[in-house]
Amino acid sequence: MRASILLSLVLTLSLASAQAQTSVTPGSFGFSNGVHPTFDFIFEGTDVKYVESYWRDELKKISHDVSTKKEVTGAGALLPQVSPDTVRVQMKAEQRKGSPLLTAHVAIFTTQGYVGPNSDAKVYEAATAFVQQHSTALRRQLAQQELTEAEKGLARLRSDQSNLQREKERAESSIEKSKQRGAEAAVEQERAKVELDDLTKRIDAQRNEVASAPSEEGTKELNALLKEQTRTLEKSRKAMELEHDMKKKVEDLTFAVKKNVEDQGRKQDEIARQEVLVNTLRQKLADIR
Repeated sequence: MRASILLSLVLTLSLASAQAQTSVTPGSFGFSNGVHPTFDFIFEGTDVKYVESYWRDELKKISHDVSTKKEVTGAGALLPQVSPDTVRVQMKAEQRKGSPLLTAHVAIFTTQGYVGPNSDAKVYEAATAFVQQHSTALRRQLAQQELTEAEKGLARLRSDQSNLQREKERAESSIEKSKQRGAEAAVEQERAKVELDDLTKRIDAQRNEVASAPSEEGTKELNALLKEQTRTLEKSRKAMELEHDMKKKVEDLTFAVKKNVEDQGRKQDEIARQEVLVNTLRQKLADIR
């Protein structure tokens, strides 16, 4: 059962990764100033805001001015590998509602027009490499974030497991202590029973003595014996209650330990699944070149 769950998880992750893109492809997109040839890249597990923010921040490093009014636009951008003159870079992220996939459209405008498949081969190759470099960097960033979150999740699960184990150990220790206290209470009851039997005989004898030969001293001794009997009865009652309470506590703790073991089993299954996820995401990150 556990093996089938883990296999299903691996296949799901592999399928999702397969849908993502690894290389820039040519395309076209309708920007605010018209339809232009683009360099497209498909991402998974992100959103429009994140991708456009990434490109905005990167374009700020090389552009005279960056606008985000209708699309991300880097004006006066320095891309010497593409053109000796400044260029304009336009970028727009597109994601269908409910889809995990997102397409980043990047257009580059030079003094010779928009760079596309029909442009000079070296220019097109350099522009493709520029977009590929940033797309790969963004993929690594996203993959690292995904891995970090998965590792945090694994750490939380392992912490939960450790806490459960500590709770189990504390409960087992309490069971032993409760059994010991219960046994001591049972011994105390036996001791009280012996004392009460002895007191009963002494009280009966003292009563007979007081009845046959009344005296202040005899009455005082009888009252002292009766008080001692009351104290012993109270001690016996408390010992009986303690024994009962300890038996109940042992039952409750035994049930808690049983449930804890079940919880640990389920937690271990969660850890196993999370370990598969972490290892898969580590490999995913390592595969991004």
